[in-house]
Amino acid sequence: MSGFGLLRVTIILLIGSCSVIAQDLTGPAISTDGGNLKFIKAGNVVFEADSVSFVSASSGAPLALPVQKGDPGLPGPAGPPGPTGPGGPMGPAGPQGPNSPGPSSANSWNQCAWSALELPNDYGYLASCYINKKQNDTWLKIAWDGNLRIACTYCCMRWYFTVDGDECTDPAPIDTAVFQQQTLNIIRQTSFSGVCKRAGQRPLTAGSKRIQLMLMECRGFGGYIYDSYTGFDSASRIIVEEVPPPAGGVVPPVVTMTPPGYIYQPHLCQYFYYRLVQNQERNVGTVAYAYFTKLHDHTLLRVTWEGNLRKKGCNGCCTQWVVKIDGEDCTGFEKIMTSIYSATDFDVFEPTTVSGICYEAGGIPIEAQQHLVTFEVGNCEGSRIADAATGFLSTSRLIVEELPHSGYVDLDNTTLPYSPHWSFCPIPQAQTEASAGTQGITCSMNKSADHSSLLLTFTGNMKLAGCQECCMRWFFTINGEECTDPAPIDAVIYSVHTDQMNMHRGSTIQGVCRATAGGTLVRGAYTAALNVGRCPGFNTTFITSTGYDSTSSVVIEELPVPAVSSSASRPNWQHCSVSSLNSSAVNTSIMNCSFDKIHSNSSIKVTWNGNLAVENCTMCCMRWYVTINGMECRNPGPVDAAIKQDLIGARLSVPFDLHSPASISGICKGTIPGGTLDTGEYVVGLTAGICDGYSQTFDVLTGYNSVSRFIIEEMPSQREDECALFG
Repeated sequence: MSGFGLLRVTIILLIGSCSVIAQDLTGPAISTDGGNLKFIKAGNVVFEADSVSFVSASSGAPLALPVQKGDPGLPGPAGPPGPTGPGGPMGPAGPQGPNSPGPSSANSWNQCAWSALELPNDYGYLASCYINKKQNDTWLKIAWDGNLRIACTYCCMRWYFTVDGDECTDPAPIDTAVFQQQTLNIIRQTSFSGVCKRAGQRPLTAGSKRIQLMLMECRGFGGYIYDSYTGFDSASRIIVEEVPPPAGGVVPPVVTMTPPGYIYQPHLCQYFYYRLVQNQERNVGTVAYAYFTKLHDHTLLRVTWEGNLRKKGCNGCCTQWVVKIDGEDCTGFEKIMTSIYSATDFDVFEPTTVSGICYEAGGIPIEAQQHLVTFEVGNCEGSRIADAATGFLSTSRLIVEELPHSGYVDLDNTTLPYSPHWSFCPIPQAQTEASAGTQGITCSMNKSADHSSLLLTFTGNMKLAGCQECCMRWFFTINGEECTDPAPIDAVIYSVHTDQMNMHRGSTIQGVCRATAGGTLVRGAYTAALNVGRCPGFNTTFITSTGYDSTSSVVIEELPVPAVSSSASRPNWQHCSVSSLNSSAVNTSIMNCSFDKIHSNSSIKVTWNGNLAVENCTMCCMRWYVTINGMECRNPGPVDAAIKQDLIGARLSVPFDLHSPASISGICKGTIPGGTLDTGEYVVGLTAGICDGYSQTFDVLTGYNSVSRFIIEEMPSQREDECALFG
């Protein structure tokens, strides 16, 4: 075969040590040119190799193909770019560039996810996630997404994040809380997030950061731990992202946790109103106000009103009184309020305590600055306006106290700085109609010491009505047992000829307990519950109501062994109780309690709790007042309460008797105007007498069928420049 001819072959090309299988070709010619194999068919396809040989595709035998060197062809078009070659060696480092004007936009982030976390832990560490923070001036955005649950009655637990072991303090903690009033076992899908600039006292500088999800008791629940669960049967995740600081300036911090190194110092003001003449008949609006300077961002305010309240002029109507801070209702914990409802038109003034603890008003944290505290009156929701009156014929007072978050310090250890240990349990609109048993009003605390006492206080509405002669008793139990040392903590309502009255009004039950029938209250977990039952000597159970149209609350405070010297940091206090006082004495001391005052520059706070009644009259008024060594307080003024009743408009055929629980409380600096009380022993007493403007003495009964008690506390004298009525 010579020249160019048609050839159809299947070829295998051996190029060096590589084999390439070529497709079937039909072309005009095959030629080699200086080691180049050239197929010419509808364009040029060129393979270049050092040597080329041909073999049979079927047998692999070499083929002797005649070739003829042809003329050099024209250059073909450029082929496509080849693949990128391997990188070359790293060059030497260049000089450092100028500083960046801001944080890099490529900040780090991390997500840590668990398909089923399933953690039954009730306290402490839950999960971790790490991030390598690139910049010193950036913040961390931390988010949780997953399931949470608690299973308990009137309880609360708090989930929160820490960074390297500390909670975020600037601008605020990153947390959430789950609260429930009834026992439910509901798994809740929950997301919460926040940004953090500083944790504890440390700024979040560049470097590795450990983010931990933690669990603890809610503030105000006294350190009690409840059944909790995290991450049930679904994916849970923590997402951490490094973010630039906010544009336009620094976010002011809102500190809600007690900072390290804080030492508690009592700070409270008593605002004294003598007769409240100007505003006593106001039906709507402010009846009393004062300005209080809060010293710390992280503290709470306890606000207490002591004075007479009344509503009349309508049947089936309701009046409420509310404490407001800077014009706003308390939103954390709950609204501080009470109310009076009656089915018929009765004109009865009785002493009433309204008290609560607040850290947030109108959704805004109560910061360290001057605040306006007001006591306001108005109609209950859905009720028409009644004829209300406030503070009639006795002194009234607002007591505002700055209170740290409850500490958990062993109160038996006198070498440690003292800090209040308390639990506050508000129950909004918790009306309970019952004839006997628990009222569903409970509060729990982890007691820190073996030798301390528990002070229990209930404030809220109580009612007994619809009966000719009846009596019911409200009482506290602690872990199911009544207090035995020093006495039961109880109150009774006894009424005669009040079957048409049907009146709900605010009441107080308070007392100290060291032991129950179950033994001494050593350190550990305790639950106080309010119960109702029959009065001694009564065989019939009557219908009662607790908590109508108002906020009820229980406060548990752990009291250390009283201080005995002025050098001690512990509070100095005394408790005296008498069971079934049943005294009709007038113009003489009814009950006494001795108190040893250990500071010369202090005041004493006196609280008497028990049962009061004016009997056998239709138009009458009597007054109960505290004495110190036989003299009434005159600096700033009397500590007293009055009961006034006008039943003429009620058209009753016979006078009624109503024995109700009452509290008389106030702070006294001296028994002469401008005077003070020096150190030494004092006898504190309670006396009943006629009201100002009345010339007749009426029948009274003090301490009916229940425990009466004094609680006396030594308090630092307030600074007048910090406790001004006017801002």
